[in-house]
Amino acid sequence: MNKIRLIRLTSGEEILVTIVKENDKRKFVKSPILLIPDPGAHGKIGFVPYLPYCEIDELMIKEEHIMFVVEPEAQLEENYNSMVRGTIKLQVPPQQEIFT
Repeated sequence: MNKIRLIRLTSGEEILVTIVKENDKRKFVKSPILLIPDPGAHGKIGFVPYLPYCEIDELMIKEEHIMFVVEPEAQLEENYNSMVRGTIKLQVPPQQEIFT
């Protein structure tokens, strides 16, 4: 199977994934990447590892948590493949201090 898709979750998150297998109740995916809109640049998005504090070999997503699944445009899929292969380094923004 191994098809690349953009999944919109009911939480509002949009993730690019490689679907490994699926049935009518679940999708099993690998290499999830979270899409983050860049508020300073109209129409641009950033990529962030989904759950970067976890090692994910395969992630199961229940259908009830999925709003829709679509095929990404060619450039988005190409960027995703480059990230998954490791030919593009993720740029993690500096962590901001939280004041209470």
